[in-house]
Amino acid sequence: MNMMKCIAIDMDGTLLNEMQEVSRENIEAIQKAQQQGVTVVLATGRAYTGALRPLERSGLTLPAICYNGAEIRNEDGSVLASVSLQLDQVQQMKRTLEDNNIYYQVFTNNGIYTDDYEGTIKIIIGIMKNANPDMTREELVKGAEQQFEDLKLIHVTDYNEVLEQPNIEVYKLLSFSKDPALEKVREQIDQIENVVVTTSGYNNLEINHQNAQKGIALKNFTERKNIPLKQTMAVGDNYNDVSMFKAAGISAAMGNAEEEIQKMCTFITKSNEEHGVAHAIEKFLADGK
Repeated sequence: MNMMKCIAIDMDGTLLNEMQEVSRENIEAIQKAQQQGVTVVLATGRAYTGALRPLERSGLTLPAICYNGAEIRNEDGSVLASVSLQLDQVQQMKRTLEDNNIYYQVFTNNGIYTDDYEGTIKIIIGIMKNANPDMTREELVKGAEQQFEDLKLIHVTDYNEVLEQPNIEVYKLLSFSKDPALEKVREQIDQIENVVVTTSGYNNLEINHQNAQKGIALKNFTERKNIPLKQTMAVGDNYNDVSMFKAAGISAAMGNAEEEIQKMCTFITKSNEEHGVAHAIEKFLADGK
């Protein structure tokens, strides 16, 4: 009997719908899995604070793999493990991004920083408009300002203020740009030793230490919980989920994922607007009995 024991779930484009909410169907499916003794863990590119916000409204308490695997948190929020970038690596990336006028954010143990408030709001509006074309300008601005608060973003005038903080740990750099230079920047940053570059959507790059990947963190997490990886399912929709698709015994691609992602997975579930996570969990529980 191969009883399935763990489910790792991505957030944006997977667990969350386009309104950044966890649907009632997804909540109930997760609770059902938990009642059957299955460990459910989030696996997100978000910081822990950003991951918590949609969960607070759902009533779920879950452990979390954050920053694409740079940090692992227990259900109670305590840090189990973390992997940060070296500051000289960060300075190299900073120079490359700034030389090419690419917008980016810095994710640290002290919070998420941006040196461009207006640029951040503009990017959030762009993402929201893409997901909800019918929203008015006023709704978009209000929603973007709310998300800035929800993500607990901190505005600074200069990133060096952040990097000079004592005991600072940089977990991830996140950049957004429609500029063709982004591909060139990716190639340059790929050359930096011990760094991994992934993407969680169009026009963005997520830069982590090479040991900070969802798949590596999932392996670490399941070992701590004495759960075999082959009895684990990973659910996701994008390229920063690939390492956990490869690590888990079963992989489920969202219906809204690109075809290339879907081809890598054991099966394809419904989209994030159709409670695809709930459908994947139902299949997981049925097949695992």
